[in-house]
Amino acid sequence: MLSKLAKPFGNALRSPVVQQQKRDFAKVVAVLYDDPVGGYPKDYPRDSVPNVTSYPDQFGNPGQTAPTPKNPVDSGPGAADGVPRLLGSVSGELGLRKWLEANGHELVVTSDKDGDGCELEKHLHDAEIVISQPFWPCYMTRRRIEMAPKLKMCLTAGIGSDHIDLEAACERGLSVTEVTYCNSISVSEHVVMMILGLVRNYIPSYNQVSHGQKLEWIRQGIGMGIWEYESQWREVEEKIDMMENRMMT
Repeated sequence: MLSKLAKPFGNALRSPVVQQQKRDFAKVVAVLYDDPVGGYPKDYPRDSVPNVTSYPDQFGNPGQTAPTPKNPVDSGPGAADGVPRLLGSVSGELGLRKWLEANGHELVVTSDKDGDGCELEKHLHDAEIVISQPFWPCYMTRRRIEMAPKLKMCLTAGIGSDHIDLEAACERGLSVTEVTYCNSISVSEHVVMMILGLVRNYIPSYNQVSHGQKLEWIRQGIGMGIWEYESQWREVEEKIDMMENRMMT
């Protein structure tokens, strides 16, 4: 959509007088969480970001190919010093500013999203695209949608749309989009670590040791059932299977 908006429109008049072509541009408002108060981590559990080339279909086979930008985004401000940056925070700007401004668009980034008169609402009158996040949601209520007469798209930089009034969006003909599969691997890793924490009785054991008590371990061996078999649960199953546990689907 943005690529389409970036293209000039209208045919130049067949005249010796050179006229400037009109150009469409979009105002994009991104609501992102603040930068870490204590600064960015010096290192991360992963050495690199997983290389996702395609989205799996319902059977786990490669399906639709993932986006392959010609110029991958950088790691945010200060990346030249070798310290990774979080693209999802205010300073990271989702890595969009360079591309958007190069194509004539405007990008506004803020973390101020709550309450009447917040920074978000100050920009709704001419915003065409509003980007939000699942864990730092910008609630696009009916009132806010009505405050944005030029709005064309509400995009979640992640998964989910429960922060958007879908009925009001449908009435306006807005596009409501998400980034499917973007967090399936990280969700599966989190689930597996939570399972291991439960199996090993980690938190109660930590409390016992802290109070000078003797450890009481849970016996090994777990059975696990999956009811909603989507991409992230397929990732969980693969990781659990590597530990040779019983899996019920």
